Amino acid sequence: MERIGKWNVARRYEKRSLLIAVNCVAALSIFFFGYDQGVMGGVNTNRNYAETMGFGHWDDASGLVVIDKTLLQGGIVAVYYLPGTLYGCFLGGWFGDKYGRINTIFVASIWAIVGATLQCSAQNANWMFCARVLNGIGTGILNAITPVWATETAEHTSRGQFVAIE
Repeated sequence: MERIGKWNVARRYEKRSLLIAVNCVAALSIFFFGYDQGVMGGVNTNRNYAETMGFGHWDDASGLVVIDKTLLQGGIVAVYYLPGTLYGCFLGGWFGDKYGRINTIFVASIWAIVGATLQCSAQNANWMFCARVLNGIGTGILNAITPVWATETAEHTSRGQFVAIE
């Protein structure tokens, strides 16, 4: 136990409780992929967002956002997946093998937080494109590494459960 760091969860949990803690962290990590889809679905129909990004305007008669540039709107959504998460998955596998799963999850989490912060502060479409790619890379790394980490730490009798929960 001397080699285990002071803040390591292995000091607090053992056996089954440690595996449940690992699974909760893994499930939360994978949750962000779907969460982004849900949030962007709501944001894309917001009046201020459509006008700020320059792909739509507010129609007073109908009380709805009218999309003038559907390609721009779709591009902002899609750039998260390609090249964002795709490159993130490739990068995550390499980084995870070189530096370890836990370090990779830590770096990817920070990366995704920075990407999300840039998305929240975006003032134009170009800024949003860059922020979505960065956030996608962080999420892609998490999606590539987290299931591997969870299954490596699980007992052989519960691996299927762990992966299914994620």
